[in-house]
Amino acid sequence: MNRMKRFNYTFILLPFLACWLLLASCGGMKVECEGFEPSVTTKLVEKDMKLYLKEIPGAEKVNYVLCVDSTLEDGSFGYRVEENRICLIGGDELGAAHGFYTLLEELGYTFDVTGVSKPGVKKKLSQIESKMVTPKVRWRGIRQHVNFPMDISSYKIEDAKEYLNSLLRMRFNKLVIHSYPGQWYETQIGDSLALAGNFFYGNVHYMYDNERLKKNVSRNDSIFCIPGAEPLFSNPAERSRFAVAWMQKLINYAADLGFYVQYSFEPRYATIEQTVQTTEDILRSYPRLNALEMITEETGGWGPRCTEEEVRNTLNEYFPEDIANDSTVCAPIRSQQSDLNALYKQVGIIVKTIEKLQAEKHDGPELKLGIYSSITDYTKGGYRLARLALPETPICLMPSHGSEGTAQAVMDVIHTPEDMRHTELYSWIEFDGLMYLYQNSVEGNARLMGYIEQMLPGEQHGSLLYNHWRTAENRTSARYAAESTLKGKLSSYFFYQEYAARLGIEDVERYDSVMTMVNEGDSYAKKHLGNIGFCWMGAWRAGGSYTWMRKEQIKAAHDYYLEAGKVLSDLIKPLDKSSEAFRYLSFIGNRILCSVIYLQAFEEAVEIQTIRKEEDGTVSEAEQLRAQEICNRALLLFDQYMEVHAQMMPDRGCEGTLVSLWNAPVRGLKIYRSKLGGVAPEELPRSNKPVDAPPLPMYKKDCPPSGFGNSHG
Repeated sequence: MNRMKRFNYTFILLPFLACWLLLASCGGMKVECEGFEPSVTTKLVEKDMKLYLKEIPGAEKVNYVLCVDSTLEDGSFGYRVEENRICLIGGDELGAAHGFYTLLEELGYTFDVTGVSKPGVKKKLSQIESKMVTPKVRWRGIRQHVNFPMDISSYKIEDAKEYLNSLLRMRFNKLVIHSYPGQWYETQIGDSLALAGNFFYGNVHYMYDNERLKKNVSRNDSIFCIPGAEPLFSNPAERSRFAVAWMQKLINYAADLGFYVQYSFEPRYATIEQTVQTTEDILRSYPRLNALEMITEETGGWGPRCTEEEVRNTLNEYFPEDIANDSTVCAPIRSQQSDLNALYKQVGIIVKTIEKLQAEKHDGPELKLGIYSSITDYTKGGYRLARLALPETPICLMPSHGSEGTAQAVMDVIHTPEDMRHTELYSWIEFDGLMYLYQNSVEGNARLMGYIEQMLPGEQHGSLLYNHWRTAENRTSARYAAESTLKGKLSSYFFYQEYAARLGIEDVERYDSVMTMVNEGDSYAKKHLGNIGFCWMGAWRAGGSYTWMRKEQIKAAHDYYLEAGKVLSDLIKPLDKSSEAFRYLSFIGNRILCSVIYLQAFEEAVEIQTIRKEEDGTVSEAEQLRAQEICNRALLLFDQYMEVHAQMMPDRGCEGTLVSLWNAPVRGLKIYRSKLGGVAPEELPRSNKPVDAPPLPMYKKDCPPSGFGNSHG
């Protein structure tokens, strides 16, 4: 790993000195390094070695060697057990670290995105045999959009770094950061500098007008954001510099750990010259990137209208005749439609930018083209366009929303092994349109991995990453993502069985039933309720989706979660309250209960669709009172959601969810209450009729659940 030539004894002795210091600091356990100089990754391993191996019988009698074998180009890692010595092996330092965490997993520890679970019964080191792992996916990890209050973009940098540590322990090795315009990079546009620091799309999430937020949200006074950014909020230039500096620290730390770090941005309608300028600006800010991805703006049927003539003119402007007339490229063209011209034009701009930079002998990170389109026919055309225009360039593909939609879209778009080899896939751990509901992506991601294996039998896939925002809520799905990218497709039941055994859950059947019902409820909500839980504030400024969501479909989703909660109640009752199983399932129970309450609030709120207006558009006094009652009852349920959610908030993202709920669906409902009921938005909700509590137990932190059917009000 060390690329520098050593010309004197000082440089020769430094690596040995560093290893000696590691040895001396490790509580009697010998730590040696072979093939690399110790760095941040080694320090993490050292810390965890002292923390966890001291609990393993016989571990103190063994020497541990972190070994780099550069011939392991496929990313294989593991450990070799020798007499009084264990070699932790990888193709680089990160791989050797993965060998260490594989050893710990074999000893009974379980690493999740939330941290570590300690085994109740620990294996002896003498029971361990040598093991090597060849991952099913070479580059595997997380795609962070860092754009909503519940993701790591509200974290102190120290907490964000610990999140990366968790990804490393899970044996991920790639991180993609996506920045929307104005968020995490500055760029020169003409004579002006376009600033960063417009957190959450520039939507300010206030929290000073809600006592529950002030009580439960830490480190902020009135505006929810990275704590260090709040004092700078009134100064756009300083806030911009803060944002870039925060992201530099995150990217540099990921690089220090050994992650393959990729940065993604959207040129949109910028000229080729401007896209080149932005590329250069990003690379100056973040010089340690391994790759820069230029991705098309999300295409979902809401973009600008276009004609057939406009689309064909775009194709002829950016592409050679044979590509412009390709049958797959031309198949989705209609006389009039939305989005398609925007998609093709952006592909064209990115293609020309990459060609220009390559012609100028670009000396920097790898350049990639990304496509984000949830309209499958458009995705087929755009993907074909990119593959033909840049046959040697990796194409990054995000073809749908949610894991199940992505699995199906990939099957529809990628039909040859060669295309699969040239494609970096993005799937989902959770969908941001259902952010206030508990989600489970296991089945969809199992289907996706199955299709990858079908297309590439016996081969290693190149790159697969997953979108997510919340952390604690996605523990199970993130674990599946990590395990399946290492081992290949795992059936949901097999995965739940193995995970239950690790956590001490004995009733696997009930556990499988709970997670399956959550998966089904999640899938149903995606298909039939769209963005019922969308956390973008802009979606709620006009009131949101209360006027068109269908009550019977909300009720159907509600029933999935309610039934899951009932089964979970029986599963959790016999468990030891101090056990890992109880803590894990209690949190799931809390978030299922939150989902039930959220959907119940919507069931109440959609009754405003029945409010009758006069011919002149006004609302009678009687209907105003009825609108007030409908909205107030729903608002009281949202308050219950916040109360229940606040009882279990193990990370900063949980605080962000609370703040987001208050500033998005709650605010949207208050807007409707004002429009239809004539009530000032800040007026507190009141109802003469008690709000029914969901018939589920309460799962409180450090407190056993109450009995089924008890009220929590």
